[in-house]
Amino acid sequence: MKKKDINIVKENYDNNAHAEWERLEGFHFEFEIAKHYLKKYLRGKTVLDIGGGPGRYSVYLAKLGYDVTLVDLSEGNVALAKEKFREHGVNVKAYVCDARDLSSLRLGKFDNVLLMGPLYHLSGVEDRKRCVLQAKKHLNGGGVLFASFITITAGLNYYYDTAPEQLLHEPAMDLFDRMEKDESWSGMAFTQATFINCLEVEPFFKELGFEKLAILGQEGLAGPRLTYIERAEKPVRDLYLDLSLRLCENPQYFVYSDHLLYIGKHD
Repeated sequence: MKKKDINIVKENYDNNAHAEWERLEGFHFEFEIAKHYLKKYLRGKTVLDIGGGPGRYSVYLAKLGYDVTLVDLSEGNVALAKEKFREHGVNVKAYVCDARDLSSLRLGKFDNVLLMGPLYHLSGVEDRKRCVLQAKKHLNGGGVLFASFITITAGLNYYYDTAPEQLLHEPAMDLFDRMEKDESWSGMAFTQATFINCLEVEPFFKELGFEKLAILGQEGLAGPRLTYIERAEKPVRDLYLDLSLRLCENPQYFVYSDHLLYIGKHD
């Protein structure tokens, strides 16, 4: 990945750290379903949150009693994360570093590693491999990796959900060319981003030495009407959350989600 593209991502989060924190404020399928699976698969007591942004997952896990360390590319994210840790009364260490090379931090090994952001932005498969191998290097034997991607259908779900007419004026129609060919797409979206072909995910991690525990869509069935359902009355939200938790691991429904979560064990 070119340095200018990394800088685009870094500057986006430096300038929008508060927006990134607020993005998961309140009820969001992405966060609710992730929390369910974190509780199910976390092992031991230590967590390395790589690309942890302003600390939403780190705060949640620290409050559950985990010993958490956060790393992020963006100084703005890390500064806000430290504020949030103080505000919520949790003790979480936080460092600025590129997810592709953590060697300068000498962090040691952890029972669990989260990659809930870096793989959204790494356009080249070799960069994605470097990132995941860094995570693996910091996992204890038998430790668990949680890695999230943006799905190739996330853009289409966005148009369905909020602005179907905007597609008439969308210059990046090559996204749909890639969908037609069952390929991933990289380019400018909300920032420099990669939308992954879901069929690539399991073989990618198998090649890097992980045993799959689960793959799931983080929005379950709600993606195409996400904004409406998340703002609905609690009984409606709860119904769709229950349905989503029942079906989110079924590959034929991955297309309804904007984010795909891979959970795997270090062999």
